[in-house]
Amino acid sequence: KRSDYFLEAVVSTQSTGGNVTILFLTAKNTFEYYTSFNIQTRVLRGQGCKITNFVERPGTKNVLITSCDSRIRLIDPETGQVICKYKGYFHQQSIIRSGFSHDGKLIIAGDEKSFCYFWDTETHNSLPSLSNVSAKHLKRQLRRDKNDCYYRFRSHKVRVTCATFAPEALTDREGFIKELFVTADQSGRIKFFLNIRNDMIS
Repeated sequence: KRSDYFLEAVVSTQSTGGNVTILFLTAKNTFEYYTSFNIQTRVLRGQGCKITNFVERPGTKNVLITSCDSRIRLIDPETGQVICKYKGYFHQQSIIRSGFSHDGKLIIAGDEKSFCYFWDTETHNSLPSLSNVSAKHLKRQLRRDKNDCYYRFRSHKVRVTCATFAPEALTDREGFIKELFVTADQSGRIKFFLNIRNDMIS
């Protein structure tokens, strides 16, 4: 019986990417093989780009893979097909983690220029309302398989290596979702923020 989460292992890194093998945890606390597929990343400075993070999207079998070519890819692990490629942030050297909001509708990640980024996984036309984020940081390019549509804000003074949402959120009577997220930088500084959005507003 499959549990609610995967464990990943990057088996090899090649000039054009890496091979990802996924195992799942059984009810007997043993790992069994699920699938494997190749990730084709861009070649920078004559070398393939390492994969730095792997996370499963809540409520689905799809997985989010972060790599050092300034790209985040949503993958169907059964076919290895890229469902959508998210870009806009700068990531070429650091071990940077990306992740999902509790409902899988937002992707969050830090970058090497001290920003925190958000992408909407549901639509390119309706973007989340983020607290203390100016509309001037919004960039749009409408395409189904490539999402260059994001919000960002400068959360630290140095590179942001980790950004993550709390596992749960609160919804008030008016339908506003209040979710906590945390960012951390390479100096060890940690900050907490509150994001408020309304999925009923298009």
